[in-house]
Amino acid sequence: MTKKAQAAVVYEAGGKFSIEEVELDDLRPGEVYVRVKACGLCHTDLNMQFLLPMPAVVGHEGAGIVEEVGPGVTEVKPGDRVIISWPACGECENCLTGKRYMCERQFPMLFGGSRPDGSKTVRLKGEPISASYFQQSSFATYALVPESSLVKIEDEDVPWEIMAALPCGAMTGAGSILSEMRLNPLDDLVVFGVGGVGQNAVMAAHLAGVNPIIAVARNPRRLELALELGATHVVNAKTEDVVARIKEIAPLGVKNAFDSSGAVSSWVTAAAVLRSGGTFGVVAAPEAETLGGGPHALLSKAIRVQFIMAGSVVPRVFLPKLIEWYKQGRYPVDKLVTTFDFADINEAVHAAEEGRAIKPVLMMP
Repeated sequence: MTKKAQAAVVYEAGGKFSIEEVELDDLRPGEVYVRVKACGLCHTDLNMQFLLPMPAVVGHEGAGIVEEVGPGVTEVKPGDRVIISWPACGECENCLTGKRYMCERQFPMLFGGSRPDGSKTVRLKGEPISASYFQQSSFATYALVPESSLVKIEDEDVPWEIMAALPCGAMTGAGSILSEMRLNPLDDLVVFGVGGVGQNAVMAAHLAGVNPIIAVARNPRRLELALELGATHVVNAKTEDVVARIKEIAPLGVKNAFDSSGAVSSWVTAAAVLRSGGTFGVVAAPEAETLGGGPHALLSKAIRVQFIMAGSVVPRVFLPKLIEWYKQGRYPVDKLVTTFDFADINEAVHAAEEGRAIKPVLMMP
C-alpha cells in the first residue's frame, strides 16, 4: 500500500523548501519504510541540489523507527530504532572487500534522484519527482530506504537528535582521524575549518590523545567551541598570520593536517606548515584551477594527500562506537546540535548559512 508523507520539497536548486504531501512508492524486496523522527541538515543537502532534476526531496541524515519491511528483509523489523546511513551497491569489488565507502556505483546512488534501476520512489500530486537522495530523502516524515543502509541502534535512551547528527558530518570528521589517518598520542594535527566536520575531527583527535591539536578558522565562537571540545590551540585566520602562528606552536612544522573547508588557503597553508613526508587529509577540495602553487609545494615535500570519503568507515561498526563514546561523555557531539521543528526548515537553512548553527537537526512531528 502506498505510504503518504509530509516532505520538504525544493522546486529549484537553492530555493526555499515547501512542506508538501507526497506519496512513497510501494516497497520492493529489500526495502523498508522508516518513520523519520529527526534528520540532520548538511551543506551537501544545499550545495548538491544542482545535480538533481527539480522538484526534489533531499535529506541524508535520517534517524527513526522501522515502520514496515518489504519482502526479503531480515536484518530489521518494525519498531527497530535505526540510523539511515550511506548507501552502497554491495556487489562491486570495493563493497565485497569491506570498502563500502568507496562503492563504485555510489555517485548515482547519492545524486541520481532515483533507485539504482532508475525508478522513482516519490510522487508529488501524482507525478514522480527526484528523491532517493543518498537512497533516503529523509527531509520527510517517512523515508523509503534499502535495508543495507540501516544501522540498528539497540539503546533506547539515545536522543533522536544525537542519532541524526552522526551519519554524515560526524562520521566523516571522526572517521577521517581515527580510521583513515589513524592518529595516535604520538601525532599532532592542524584542523582547517571547524564547522560540523571539523569539530568532529577535533573531538576524535582529542579522543585519540593527539597533541597538539591546532584549530584554524575565521569564526571566534567556533574557535572557542573547538577549545572546549579538545583543541589545544586555536588560530583566527581572519586576524592572525596562520603560518607564523602554527610555527610558533610547532617550530619544526606538523606531521598531519586535515581540511574540511575546501578553501584554497588551506592547501597553501598546509604546504607551508607540514613537515616533509607529512599527511594532508582532505574531505572538501577546491576547484583545481584555483590551487596555484599549493600542489607543487606539497609535491616538493613528498606530502601524502589523502582524499577521504565518508570517513573510510563501515557505518554499522563505527556509528555505534560514536554513540558509546557519547554516552561515556567522551564524545560531546550534543554541543554541536541545534534543533528545529520540521516546519522551520528554511530557518534551519538560514542558521546554517549564517554560522549560527553548526549542526542543525530537524525534529519531525
